[in-house]
Amino acid sequence: MKYKVADFIIEIIIPEHLKYDALLPSFTPFKYIGGEQEETLCYFDATHETLTEKLEERMLLDEATNESGIVKVWALKEEYLIESKYNSTTGAHAMVADKGFRMIKAAIIWTDMYVGQILSTMIRIAFSQAILPHKGINIHASAISHNGKAYLFMGKSGTGKSTHAALWLEHIEDTELINDDNPAVRVIEEKTLIYGTPWSGKTQCYKNICRPLGGIVRLQQAPYNRFEPSDAMGAFIALMPGCAIIKQDRRLYNSLCDTLTIIAEREHIGIMKCLPDEDAAKTCREGLMFLPPKGCRNKKKH
Repeated sequence: MKYKVADFIIEIIIPEHLKYDALLPSFTPFKYIGGEQEETLCYFDATHETLTEKLEERMLLDEATNESGIVKVWALKEEYLIESKYNSTTGAHAMVADKGFRMIKAAIIWTDMYVGQILSTMIRIAFSQAILPHKGINIHASAISHNGKAYLFMGKSGTGKSTHAALWLEHIEDTELINDDNPAVRVIEEKTLIYGTPWSGKTQCYKNICRPLGGIVRLQQAPYNRFEPSDAMGAFIALMPGCAIIKQDRRLYNSLCDTLTIIAEREHIGIMKCLPDEDAAKTCREGLMFLPPKGCRNKKKH
């Protein structure tokens, strides 16, 4: 089955006795039926029974535990091995990807009660690396659309990204939720575009839509509401923590830095120190709407 996410084609192959819509329901809005002329970003073949032949001579690069489960990333000689499981009591699913994350082989434990969530997570990991050389980023943020433009709310876990997005939806007209956890960002010529994806955390918001970026806000909890614009360096620093990247891979890391530099230099990015209230949403909106054009912000008066 082919899916189109952020205008990239992903081809996923699962055993014939399984149903795509039942296993990956959040991917349904992204089904793609098109011509063969469009290039496929990555092939995710989940029909392998085992990948044990890949377990020798591996080096652990990273290990993380979050709401998506437990993930370990290993370096092989010419590939990456990624193991994922829902919690410490479940078995480990595995996938092996080439260095560009174009060809992925996965061995899935289909009897695992969390198999759909794990499969979705593994595809997200592969997608987030595969898009980096194409000026694309899968970013940890809440994304809303307002007056035809997209706005991203970023911050550390527990900062209130979803809460702030909900405040915009409740108190600011013409606002729609695009994605509540992992929207995609693409730089295409002179535009920065925000896309909905099949990954939206605990909020079931899987919209196959695209909006031009209006601004990015990094949230910080505070006993008051204040919006502060960021310069390019501050914007770059604010964006980096929200990006999933194998930092040891210099090609992927350099691609990410190049894309973030473009976004930081030309887009409106600010810090919102705030309370979880209506005034926070309105103060944030006003801060974004009344920023001068990026090229004019730091010009001296003569």
